[in-house]
Amino acid sequence: MLVRHVLYLINVLVRTFERAIGWVVGVMDSIRLICSRRIVVGLFFDVLEYVDRWLLVGKRYLEQVRTSLRYRLYFEAVTRPMRARYKELKKD
Repeated sequence: MLVRHVLYLINVLVRTFERAIGWVVGVMDSIRLICSRRIVVGLFFDVLEYVDRWLLVGKRYLEQVRTSLRYRLYFEAVTRPMRARYKELKKD
Protein backbone atom coordinates (compact mmCIF):
# COMPACT_ATOMS: atom_id res chain seq x y z
CA MET A 1 0.00 0.00 0.00
CA LEU A 2 2.79 2.40 0.93
CA VAL A 3 4.71 1.54 -2.22
CA ARG A 4 1.73 2.53 -4.37
CA HIS A 5 1.52 5.94 -2.66
CA VAL A 6 5.25 6.50 -3.04
CA LEU A 7 5.10 5.59 -6.73
CA TYR A 8 2.13 7.92 -7.20
CA LEU A 9 4.04 10.75 -5.50
CA ILE A 10 7.09 10.14 -7.69
CA ASN A 11 4.89 10.08 -10.79
CA VAL A 12 3.29 13.39 -9.84
CA LEU A 13 6.66 15.00 -9.16
CA VAL A 14 8.11 13.81 -12.48
CA ARG A 15 5.05 15.00 -14.41
CA THR A 16 5.19 18.38 -12.67
CA PHE A 17 8.88 18.72 -13.45
CA GLU A 18 8.30 17.82 -17.12
CA ARG A 19 5.50 20.38 -17.40
CA ALA A 20 7.63 23.05 -15.75
CA ILE A 21 10.43 22.39 -18.22
CA GLY A 22 8.00 22.52 -21.12
CA TRP A 23 6.55 25.77 -19.82
CA VAL A 24 9.99 27.34 -19.39
CA VAL A 25 11.04 26.31 -22.90
CA GLY A 26 7.80 27.65 -24.39
CA VAL A 27 8.07 30.95 -22.56
CA MET A 28 11.71 31.37 -23.53
CA ASP A 29 10.92 30.70 -27.20
CA SER A 30 8.13 33.24 -27.25
CA ILE A 31 9.97 35.90 -25.24
CA ARG A 32 13.19 35.54 -27.21
CA LEU A 33 11.37 36.80 -30.26
CA ILE A 34 10.12 39.86 -28.38
CA CYS A 35 12.87 40.75 -25.90
CA SER A 36 16.61 40.74 -25.76
CA ARG A 37 18.73 37.83 -24.59
CA ARG A 38 19.56 39.46 -21.22
CA ILE A 39 15.88 39.73 -20.27
CA VAL A 40 15.26 36.12 -21.29
CA VAL A 41 18.18 34.88 -19.19
CA GLY A 42 17.03 36.95 -16.20
CA LEU A 43 13.50 35.58 -16.51
CA PHE A 44 14.87 32.06 -16.81
CA PHE A 45 16.84 32.48 -13.58
CA ASP A 46 13.76 33.86 -11.83
CA VAL A 47 11.78 30.82 -12.89
CA LEU A 48 14.57 28.52 -11.73
CA GLU A 49 14.60 30.23 -8.32
CA TYR A 50 10.84 29.74 -8.05
CA VAL A 51 11.13 26.06 -8.99
CA ASP A 52 14.03 25.70 -6.55
CA ARG A 53 11.89 27.06 -3.71
CA TRP A 54 9.16 24.52 -4.45
CA LEU A 55 11.66 21.69 -4.69
CA LEU A 56 13.11 22.73 -1.34
CA VAL A 57 9.63 22.62 0.20
CA GLY A 58 9.15 19.14 -1.28
CA LYS A 59 12.55 18.02 0.01
CA ARG A 60 11.74 19.20 3.54
CA TYR A 61 8.39 17.41 3.42
CA LEU A 62 9.98 14.17 2.20
CA GLU A 63 12.62 14.40 4.95
CA GLN A 64 9.82 14.67 7.52
CA VAL A 65 8.08 11.67 5.95
CA ARG A 66 11.34 9.71 6.06
CA THR A 67 11.79 10.53 9.75
CA SER A 68 8.19 9.54 10.52
CA LEU A 69 8.57 6.27 8.63
CA ARG A 70 11.83 5.51 10.40
CA TYR A 71 10.16 5.97 13.82
CA ARG A 72 7.13 3.97 12.70
CA LEU A 73 9.29 1.07 11.52
CA TYR A 74 11.27 1.16 14.75
CA PHE A 75 8.02 1.17 16.76
CA GLU A 76 6.71 -1.81 14.80
CA ALA A 77 9.97 -3.71 15.24
CA VAL A 78 9.86 -3.15 19.00
CA THR A 79 6.17 -3.84 19.59
CA ARG A 80 5.69 -6.80 17.22
CA PRO A 81 7.41 -9.35 19.51
CA MET A 82 5.49 -8.03 22.53
CA ARG A 83 2.20 -8.26 20.65
CA ALA A 84 2.94 -11.82 19.57
CA ARG A 85 3.85 -12.78 23.14
CA TYR A 86 0.66 -11.24 24.56
CA LYS A 87 -1.44 -13.10 21.99
CA GLU A 88 0.34 -16.29 22.96
CA LEU A 89 -0.33 -15.67 26.65
CA LYS A 90 -3.95 -14.81 25.97
CA LYS A 91 -4.50 -18.11 24.19
CA ASP A 92 -3.23 -20.08 27.15
